[in-house]
Amino acid sequence: MTDIVISVHAAPLTTAATTSARSLLAFHYAQAALALGHRIHHVFFYQAGVLHAQLQEDGTLTPVAADWVRLSQQHGFPLVVCSTVVENDYQLQPEQLHQAYELGGLTEFSMATAKAERVVQF
Repeated sequence: MTDIVISVHAAPLTTAATTSARSLLAFHYAQAALALGHRIHHVFFYQAGVLHAQLQEDGTLTPVAADWVRLSQQHGFPLVVCSTVVENDYQLQPEQLHQAYELGGLTEFSMATAKAERVVQF
C-alpha cells in the first residue's frame, strides 16, 4: 500500500471543447489507485486547478469537482486549494467556494509530500 499525494493543476472539465481532460484523468487515477489498495493522503489544487472549488452560478460544482468531493468523503482525504492562487489570480471570495474544499498553501502541500511515498501531478 502506497501513500499518494495528488497535485491537480488543470481546470475542471466542463466540456471537451473548453478545457483539457487532465482534470478528469487525475480523478480516474485516484479512483484506480484506491481500487488497488493505495491511500490518497492529500489532493492539492494549484494554478487553474483551484477552479474545482468554485461554485457555478446555480450553486453547484462541475461534475468532476463534485466527483472529487464524493471520493474524498468516502476515503477521508482532504481537498486543498491554494489560497494564494484563489485570492490573487482568480479573486474568488470564500463564499464562492464549495465548503468541501479547504484553503491551504504550499506549506500544507510540502508537509503532505514529505509524508507521501509518491507525488503525482496532473
